[in-house]
Amino acid sequence: MKKILLVIALLPLLAVAQQPHYAQVLKVVEDSNVVLRAAALQRDAQQQQAHVGYLINNPEIEAAYYWGSPVEIGKRWDLSVSQSFSMPSVIARKARIRKLEEQAATLGYAVTRNRMLYEAQQVCADIIYYRSVANLWNERTATASALVDLYTKRLAAGDCSILDYNRVQMSQAEVQRAAGMAVLEARHMHTQLNILTASESYPFDQEAYDEVDLPGNFAEWYQQWEMTNPEFQQLDNQVALNQHQASLSRAEWLPEMNVGYASENIVGETFRGVTLGITLPVWSQPRAARAAKLVAQAATQELQAQRTTLYAQQECLFHHLYALRLNINNLKSAYQQYGSLTLLYTALEAGEIELEQYLQQTDALINFQLEILDLCHEFELAWLQLNAPRL
Repeated sequence: MKKILLVIALLPLLAVAQQPHYAQVLKVVEDSNVVLRAAALQRDAQQQQAHVGYLINNPEIEAAYYWGSPVEIGKRWDLSVSQSFSMPSVIARKARIRKLEEQAATLGYAVTRNRMLYEAQQVCADIIYYRSVANLWNERTATASALVDLYTKRLAAGDCSILDYNRVQMSQAEVQRAAGMAVLEARHMHTQLNILTASESYPFDQEAYDEVDLPGNFAEWYQQWEMTNPEFQQLDNQVALNQHQASLSRAEWLPEMNVGYASENIVGETFRGVTLGITLPVWSQPRAARAAKLVAQAATQELQAQRTTLYAQQECLFHHLYALRLNINNLKSAYQQYGSLTLLYTALEAGEIELEQYLQQTDALINFQLEILDLCHEFELAWLQLNAPRL
């Protein structure tokens, strides 16, 4: 419980320190998203609901008026005021449970918020990817247009066949189709971003992914990640809540005291005094206590299982990022050294290579570049998953 309180107290500091990708977009989503607004209202309602009910029972007042028969015996009226008290340990446990239920509402909102922000990050990463693909195909379109111009002149001069000319035209059409599809995908993802930011056209102009410094030590990184992961904190809170519920069920075996004042008035006589009573929870509590204990044990086991699973998943993702970075750097280096559309075009103009060779080589180079973009996109998504928005 102390750990939960500490993490919640550090929320503002942790939010400032992390600097997630697409921070400006995330700020707009957090401020404007309709789903998050509804979740915030639900959080507030749940926090209020945690305080519904009572720690101490309400006082009871009872009055009665009787008239006698025969009339000669007179009339009678009674008055009693009583208050029941649970044991102090029961009241203290109920107060702790209220606090934990209030924290559960806060953490539930944090989980919803972080999932929404993570979705926004993924959309931003997809937009950048499809824009990069579209730009790549647009560059290829310019080359394809130059090729069409070249073969139009050659056909007019009788230096090429109609088959070669048609092949060039088909190649240009394929490139234009691929460029158009990439633009459509980028627009579709931008529409998704508009929905998340609750705007008609959010001005997201980022063209490249942010640079990433991979952490050097997984164990140290994971310790901080777990401490600021709202889903873990939610499970911790649930375990603490179930443990206190079990403790409350055991404490409710204790008797409940009832203290009151009573007055009885009849003709010529008045009786006043103090009443004492004890409520013994004999019938209902044994099963309730056992059930609460089993629920607490189940929550503890679930938390341990989540920790084991997520540790393995995050460690695998951590090492996957290093492998992706190595592959990306190797491919970029190879392309810079050997990939040149300009040289291919010059060789084709000079008649050093045939048209089919040129088209095969350009297709190979574009596929090489697309593979680099795919790996960069995969790296960004993996990084976002590893460092999804936290508390």
